[in-house]
Amino acid sequence: MRILLVYMMLFLSICGDASSTPWSATLSTKHHDRALQRRTDASIINISSVDLINGHQSKEVSFLPVVYVAIINAVVNSLRPDPSISWQARVPRVLWEVCIACVAIHVSNSNPPLCLVLSLMTISTAFIDIFVWAPMFAFLATFETCSGGGIFSRQPRVCTSDYMKGIGRLFVSVQSMATGVFYLVTAVVSWSAFADSRDSKVRFRSMK
Repeated sequence: MRILLVYMMLFLSICGDASSTPWSATLSTKHHDRALQRRTDASIINISSVDLINGHQSKEVSFLPVVYVAIINAVVNSLRPDPSISWQARVPRVLWEVCIACVAIHVSNSNPPLCLVLSLMTISTAFIDIFVWAPMFAFLATFETCSGGGIFSRQPRVCTSDYMKGIGRLFVSVQSMATGVFYLVTAVVSWSAFADSRDSKVRFRSMK
């Protein structure tokens, strides 16, 4: 009888171990899967953050061509042979071109305010060049210089050929149109850089 009870207890203990082992294995597997999922999610977030930062850095825009164009434009405007336009009238535009060059040389994607400043400066310059200076100088282009013949003048109107004056006016018209289009493109690019940098920083902060 004692031997039978011993065998029965041994049998029950074996059955209990066999039945509890799959259950504990299932629980450990579920815990392991959850931990693995959490690690995977954290890795995805870290990778996304790194990709966002690297992507932001890889889209760095260079505004050195703007610096070169502004300097060339300032030199041309100051040295252009046109006796009818005094040097005092040329100083404001030359200084404005120097300001554009100084802003453009310090602009980068990591400095959104300067991108915004450059966009506002170039968009205003572009519209004035395209819609004011280019048509005005084209309309005033003449290949002769006249004197006398006014309402309060007793001298007859005398005109002489002046091809340099006409060519200079047409050159200014073409220059204004070309720089206007260039500055218009610069304004769009700098505004896009400003918006991308701002949106990237907002997304990066929201992911923290």
